[in-house]
Amino acid sequence: MAKKHERTRAPKATETPSGVPDSMIIRANVNRKQERSPDYFSVYANDLQMQTTPWDIRLIFGLITSVPIDSTGVVTVTQIGELRLSPQLAKLVTMVLTQQLRGYEEQFGEIPLPRN
Repeated sequence: MAKKHERTRAPKATETPSGVPDSMIIRANVNRKQERSPDYFSVYANDLQMQTTPWDIRLIFGLITSVPIDSTGVVTVTQIGELRLSPQLAKLVTMVLTQQLRGYEEQFGEIPLPRN
């Protein structure tokens, strides 16, 4: 006689600190081994331009290399690279950055934003 399969109920969705339901977060149950590519690099940027399409989000990083000393108001920015992300990964990065910045501010105080 065939055994009846019991239906299991999904646990009630809880919210993460970022406000996203826990049921929407995909977690991989794997161990990670990280290796650096021979092409690995690290850069500093103090300028960011963003472009979005239905398929990706592009972050174009730059360095402000000169500031206006006259009335032209022109700032020179040297573009140093771009990072393209899927919208899904961009959303996850945003959630993690928000969480990290909250923790930073709790420990060190509010991060001041530049005036326009």
